[in-house]
Amino acid sequence: MEVIARLDGVTKTYGKTVALDTVSLTVTRGVTAILGPNGAGKSTTIEILSGLRQATSGRVEVLGGSPRDLAVKARIGITPQRTALPWRLTVTETLDLIAAHYPDPLPRAEVVDRLDLGEFAHKRNGTLSGGQRRRVALGAALIGNPELLFLDEPTSGLDADSRDRLWAAIAEVAAGGRAVLLTTHDMAEAEHLSSRIVVIADGQVARDGSIDEVILEVGLHLVEIEVPEGTSPITFTTVPAERVEQLGTRTRLYTADPDATVRALVLDRVPFRGIRVERVGLEEAIRAITAGDGDPVIPVSPAVGPLAERKS
Repeated sequence: MEVIARLDGVTKTYGKTVALDTVSLTVTRGVTAILGPNGAGKSTTIEILSGLRQATSGRVEVLGGSPRDLAVKARIGITPQRTALPWRLTVTETLDLIAAHYPDPLPRAEVVDRLDLGEFAHKRNGTLSGGQRRRVALGAALIGNPELLFLDEPTSGLDADSRDRLWAAIAEVAAGGRAVLLTTHDMAEAEHLSSRIVVIADGQVARDGSIDEVILEVGLHLVEIEVPEGTSPITFTTVPAERVEQLGTRTRLYTADPDATVRALVLDRVPFRGIRVERVGLEEAIRAITAGDGDPVIPVSPAVGPLAERKS
């Protein structure tokens, strides 16, 4: 598979703070999502790959060269978390200004149509809503016809309609054979758009693979049961589980061994019915991975107390 960009043993420090610690990863065609908690190093990764920041050490290669070279910059597009559009320019003036800096830009009308900007294309940026500005920011990243597109939290704070428009535009870029690297806290967004995810925790790559591969590797399951109202959480302290949640009459137990969990519920005569067992989704898998040093252990809810292995 063709490598569009790579980090090789990259470290980035800010004083005594280590944002990235000898990170190595590759970017290929399609959509790759970088996931992880706040402060994990996601935005720093994008900033280094896009040439906005320089690595403290290690090798960075983008489209066969340095991301700080003008020839490479002309082949990438970026939408950072906070985009400062020129408030006195209209949307069309903004797109035309940015397009003039690229050798082979897309026609403005194509970008306007793709992102449904027509209804406010002649309005000044300063009069737009937050969702409209995010769509214009993506248009600014797309109009240069980039081979590699960086998106940092592209739909943060958007309503459902604006989000769906951006999702469709991003999917269309990837379907055209381009590479897209995005960060997001929205697991639905990651599942909808990405063919591959990279999980970063404590400045290091904790997992790298398809969504199914990452979930399978974590190996965590949800056992959900219905219990009589008023059942004490202490009932579950002898049941093997990494975390317990109580939602009204429903109790969720997150466990690496669902068979042992169900057996313990029966042997301990926990009053339950309506049992459901399934592998956890992406959100719980990420929580497990980033709980500590990449070890798939989810902390126990303080309301429940520490859980112990069931004693025979």
